[in-house]
Amino acid sequence: MFKTILIDPKNPDQGCQDFLSIWKDNETKVVVLNPISDLSNVKDFYESLFPQLGTVAALAEDATIDDRASQRTGEVWMEIRYDPKIQNAYRHSSEAQPLHTDGSYIPNFPNSSLLCCVANSGQGGETIFINGIDVVNALRVEAPELLSYLTNNVVPHTRSGDSRFDKIIDRVGGIWKVNWNYYCIAENVEPEAKQVSERFHEFLKTSPTILSKTLAVKLKPGQAILWKDNEVLHGRNSFSANMENERFIWKCAFDVGNFS
Repeated sequence: MFKTILIDPKNPDQGCQDFLSIWKDNETKVVVLNPISDLSNVKDFYESLFPQLGTVAALAEDATIDDRASQRTGEVWMEIRYDPKIQNAYRHSSEAQPLHTDGSYIPNFPNSSLLCCVANSGQGGETIFINGIDVVNALRVEAPELLSYLTNNVVPHTRSGDSRFDKIIDRVGGIWKVNWNYYCIAENVEPEAKQVSERFHEFLKTSPTILSKTLAVKLKPGQAILWKDNEVLHGRNSFSANMENERFIWKCAFDVGNFS
């Protein structure tokens, strides 16, 4: 599921080609880009690679805007950084972030999210991933009736003025797809869908199989990570921080291999 690509900041072409080749492998879900030398500006470097990797989407949000339906900024990049002054936003807290997909409420979300790391010095703060098929297998053994509901019923997600109507788990073209964010389940869902969402939320937190199959990746400054957003769930471990920006990561939505 996980691969690392070395990339030369002075001559990144080969690293970009290697990345695109590996991305086509259905078994690969998460890829780290690891520069072989220091970067003077992390965000600018990865932005310079966009023309070789695909198409970026302007889907950034500003968590300081109180109205969750109006947080879309029209920008490409958004900050994932520790700032205790900003309340009720996982991207600015040190708390563990539950497993989810980024595009749960956005129709036609790009096939990937990209994080690039400026600082990650505190203890913890690993980005965590679990393959969609591992989620399915865990449900088959531990909660088959829950799996049946999730694969046969549409559960709407809404946020930032967007709505998406998909099954939480679906098999498409032989690949298990996931679409899930507990905090973006539409408020007007049927009672059964609400109950199932609560159960799935708890399942992901407590299942021993989920815990054993979860991959934790601690990004180092300069590294970037991309993942197939609708084929894995991702989240974050909690971390310790003594000062603002001790963990600082730039994030964007990215359509790998799509150059339209």
